[in-house]
Amino acid sequence: MVSKKRSPALHWLAVVAVIFVMLSAFLIHRRRSHITEAFHLPYFPVNLEEVADGTYSGKTYTSFLHLQLDVTVENHRITGINVIENAGVDGETARPIIQRMIEENKVVVPAIKGAELGSMVYISCVSTALTAQKDGEPRD
Repeated sequence: MVSKKRSPALHWLAVVAVIFVMLSAFLIHRRRSHITEAFHLPYFPVNLEEVADGTYSGKTYTSFLHLQLDVTVENHRITGINVIENAGVDGETARPIIQRMIEENKVVVPAIKGAELGSMVYISCVSTALTAQKDGEPRD
């Protein structure tokens, strides 16, 4: 009977390949769950002509990004968005969307390339803040 000895290098290569496949599957699954979560965030239509002057607070927490901010409105224009909490994936990368919202005076603006999920969280948070004001008064 002839026994074949396997090389230790081949054994370790197989172990590394299995770990790589498992890690890849985990990362793909996690990314898909983040995308699903972002698409299920609340997005409210906001007519800035109906928003009174004041500062409105919004908070959106996902499994990948925690965002809390204050939105200031004057004369039916977004004049400032102050970020209070910004922790997680795409939070800082998506931050330029704030300037777009202020410049265009819109809540829904194009997402920041490469930070689409974070951009969706910002849009949801601002729309939530400005919609919640209909039920209560602004925080001045």
